[in-house]
Amino acid sequence: MDYTKPIKTQCTAGCLHCGEALEQKEGPGRIRRFCDGEHGKAYRRRMRALGFPV
Repeated sequence: MDYTKPIKTQCTAGCLHCGEALEQKEGPGRIRRFCDGEHGKAYRRRMRALGFPV
């Protein structure tokens, strides 16, 4: 990782729910983890059911 460049341009993350590749937008804010809000809800629901404190 190159600390002289923004972290978002170096991130090759996929959706944690379905695995689809995500494109990061330049600028401030969080790194995208899900393709849409429904996938985020489903992921958190599944993790809570497995006993993780999400």
